[in-house]
Parts: sequence; structure tokens; C-alpha cells
Amino acid sequence: MLSEIDSGGHLFSPHLTRRAFLGGGLVMFLVPGGARAAGGARRIVSLDYGLAQTMIALGTPPIAIPAVPDWKIWVQEPPLPPGVANLGNMLEINMEVLQQLEPDLILTTPYLEASRHLFERVAPVEVLPVHATGTPPWPHILAATRRIGALLGRENEAERLIAQSEKTIAQAGARSGRLRDTPCLFVNFYDLYHVRVYGRNSLYQDVLDRMGIPNVWQGETNAWGFSLIGVEDLDPGGNVQMFYFDPVPPDVLPALGRSPLWRNMSFVRSGQIAHFPTVLMFGTLPSATRIATLLSRFGSENGF
Repeated sequence: MLSEIDSGGHLFSPHLTRRAFLGGGLVMFLVPGGARAAGGARRIVSLDYGLAQTMIALGTPPIAIPAVPDWKIWVQEPPLPPGVANLGNMLEINMEVLQQLEPDLILTTPYLEASRHLFERVAPVEVLPVHATGTPPWPHILAATRRIGALLGRENEAERLIAQSEKTIAQAGARSGRLRDTPCLFVNFYDLYHVRVYGRNSLYQDVLDRMGIPNVWQGETNAWGFSLIGVEDLDPGGNVQMFYFDPVPPDVLPALGRSPLWRNMSFVRSGQIAHFPTVLMFGTLPSATRIATLLSRFGSENGF
């Protein structure tokens, strides 16, 4: 899975070399305190986009994350504050830069457990499991939010974030119009012949459940919350709204457009197929509220 899913929650992460990273002018971020969190809080590094989302939402961003340029591509909300240092590739953290930042604490997930001993040479490490647990992520997201709030001294802000997120999702469900009566399908195109379809143990399923929107896919899923199935097995028939999201291999959509099998699928014939805007699919509360807001917009306006 390492070549397909990274701890920041995106598929197919780019590979930045250490030389390219250091040569790109990013060493300027290593000024002591240059990315210090607001209010004099501890200097905390997050090696996971989802945990970083939560820190930002609580008003205390991390001093560094991996793959800073990819944040705009795969996360979008909340925006990454300026001055957050770049630790290079998600799967090959630049240890030299990490050491120079002198963090007080490193937040990560079990996904990078194999490298934990390296991180512990730099600073204490807090491992927060959220996704890939083989269970619905929602309880883990709430637990991680509260734990991060405690680490930042922002327990009250963490509780407010949880309450506001739950309220936003419930209100979005009430505004979702026809989607409450239209089962949805969420997929990634793996290649021309296979898709990843999201269901139980995914953030999408947790949000759909709280919005009162049915998910077509009730089959088995892996620990990350998706199944890899053949395109021919995708169509359940009937009234279905299909959403697909990035990344999409460049040759897939044109080829499917020429396929009689694809053109005869129920959601294609009815025109109920749409590209879903970018959301960090393995994110935390900010991702959950973004999913809900986008779905409510689509359900009420039939478009994004």
C-alpha cells in the first residue's frame, strides 16, 4: 500500500528527493521560531495531514508537515498557514530538516510506525490512530481531536470544534434535498478496469450516516474503508448518484466514454454522475464538514 496511499490521505504521492527539497529554497523555514504556533504553544510537527488539519482548526498549526506543496492539491481546507516548514516526501521524511527544527513533539499515525524509532531520536512521538483501523474512523477522529486539544492546551476549543462539526453535518443533511432519497456511490478510478468504491470504515460512510444519505455500496471493505472491484460490478441499477474523485488516470474517462458497458450503466444513462471536489479522504473533522457541505450544495442545487 505504500506506493498508493500515504499518511496524508492521498493516493499516488509524488517522490521528492532530498537534494531537490534542500535545493528548493525551503531551508529558509528553519529560522528558530519562524513557524512557532500562535500563543507560544509547543513546537509540534505533524507527519499526517489529517492531524495537521485538526491543529489548524484549533488555532495552533504545526511548525512543519511533509509535502507542503501537496496540501493545496489534496487537502484545500483548512488553508495551510504560511511559514509551515516542508519535511519533504511523506514516505521519506527529511530527518536533517526535522532535527534542525527542534520540535518538542512529533504527531504521527500507525502508518509510519516502522520509522518511529528514527523520529524518537529527535523528539517524543505521539501516535494517534485514526484511519486504517478496520473500524469506522469517526470515534477515532473525535478521540484524536480531544487528545490534540489536550496537548495544545485547547481542550475547550476541541470540544467546540466537535460540537460545531456535528452541527454542520446535521444541518447539511437537512439541506441535502434529493440526495436523501438517492443512494450515492463514491469511487476512485484505479485503472480502466477497476475502481475503489468507498463504504464501511470510510470517512464518507460516517458522514453519509450522519446526513441521512444512503450509500449504495454495502459490500466488504478493507481497513481503509474501500473495496477494489471491477468496473463491470459497479452498477447496482436503479436511481443512483455516482461521484468520482481524484486521482483519475488520464486515459480512463475517454476510454470509458467509448465503452458500451459503461454507457449502459444506470447512473451514466440518467446523467447522475459527477466529479466530486477534492477532499482529504483520510482526514479529520475539517474533511468531514467539507464532504457534508459539498453534498448539501449538490443536493440543493444539483451542482457544485
